[in-house]
Formats: sequence, structure tokens, C-alpha cells
Amino acid sequence: MKQQEFIEQLQDALSRLPEGERQDIIADYQEYFRDGLAAGRSEADIAAALGDPHQLARELMARHHMARWESRKSFGNLFAVVGAIAGLGFLNFMLAIPFLFYLWLLTMAALAATGILIGGVMLFGTLACNELFAWPALHEARDMRAVWSVFEQGGPTGNIHIRGSHGEKVDVVRDASSGQARINIQSSGGTVSLERNASDATGQLRIEDEEGRVDIDALDWGFSRKGAWIASVVMILLGGGGVFLCYLLARWTWRGLLSYGRYQLGLLDKARRLDS
Repeated sequence: MKQQEFIEQLQDALSRLPEGERQDIIADYQEYFRDGLAAGRSEADIAAALGDPHQLARELMARHHMARWESRKSFGNLFAVVGAIAGLGFLNFMLAIPFLFYLWLLTMAALAATGILIGGVMLFGTLACNELFAWPALHEARDMRAVWSVFEQGGPTGNIHIRGSHGEKVDVVRDASSGQARINIQSSGGTVSLERNASDATGQLRIEDEEGRVDIDALDWGFSRKGAWIASVVMILLGGGGVFLCYLLARWTWRGLLSYGRYQLGLLDKARRLDS
């Protein structure tokens, strides 16, 4: 291959580089040819020692993207480095596929951890503002507990029975022995049953009509301020720990990727020196 043909192919393969940087590279290789010719070598020998201009361009592109990544960390530069290294050989291309999947998982984990951290901080801040300034208002869902306490004070059983003129029924019944309480509302359209267990922690809601029945178990009876404080702290710890772990993994990944890229380029340079 003659010098002109080699330079033209190299210039075409480097078309994605900025014009100034591309011209500097072309000038360096033109000078390399001049030095070789002055030493008595032929253009074909010099071109053969340099190797395939397209492969050489891929190596130069990899160096360019690695330098950009080192100067400015961004997702665009990162994927450019991965693509450039993948173009150095078939094995690198095959390794790039699971590596990109790993980057996707790492990105999703970082986003999830960030969301948990932000949610925990917002919840903690809301609770703190409510404690200090009574704003924003937090309405604890204690309505059903109030109902239980009212009819429990009515006697050992605390039963309430209401009957309507069209067959409607409302029964509030408490079992003194087990501590369970139940509200039943019945009409011609169906039945609604709300039951609280003895521990006052969870309950069951049942809605039934002619078409079927819906049961909801482990029904939470209300908002717990203490539980919200604990949840906010746990979210902050989990989210913060997740963000920090993702940051460490990202740094190790960046360093490992650059080290691997330099290693691959070093192998290619060594092989080119042996050929020359």
C-alpha cells in the first residue's frame, strides 16, 4: 500500500474526530512516512509496519474517547469508550454486551437508591416540620379506633343495633372474651363487614353483594407517627447506603474500564512493534 492510499483511508476512518485533532494525527503519520523514506524504507514497508489503517483508526478513536472520558465523566463519554474498546476486536465486542447490561443494572440501582433517599428525606422533613410548626397537617386515620372506643365504653359487650324501615341493619358487636369487634352494615344491595382483631393492629374488610364477595385481610387501622419516623430513618439509611455503594462501584468500574482499554491498546502496540 502506498503512502497516499494509506493516508486517505486513515483520514476517512477518522472522520468522526474533530477536524483539528484529525489533521494533527494525519500530519504525524505523514511525518512518520517521511522519516521512514529518509531511512531508506519503501512506502509499502512503512504502511505494512503500521498495519491496517482502519484498525489503526479504531485504536486512535479508543485513545481519543478514553482521554475525553478522563477529562469529563459523562454517560455519553462512557458509552463512547465502551464502543471504542468493543471495536478493537471480536472478543472485546462480546465482552461489551454483558458489560453494558451491568451498566444498566448499576444505573437502575443508583436511581432506585436515590429515590429511596429522597423519599426518606422528604418524609423526615415533613414529620419534623409538623412537630415543630404543626405544618403540614398530618391526619392520622384513627376514625375506626374512635368508633371502637366509643361503643366499648357502653358496657361489657358494647353492642349497638340499628334497624331501618326498609330492612337496613347496622350492628356493632364486641366480643368481651376475645376482644374482637365487628361492624356489619346490611341493605338490599349487599353487606359490608369490618372486623378488628384483638390486638387492634390489623383488621378485615368484607364487601358482598349478589355478584360476589371481596375480602381484604391485614387491613391497617391507621397512620402511625412512630412508624413513619422509623420508616423515614430506614429509608435514609438504605438510600444513602445504596447511593454510596453505587458510587464506589461506578468508580471501580471506570478505573477498571480504563485499565482494560490501556491494556488492550498496549497489546496492539506491542504486536505492531514486533511486526515492524
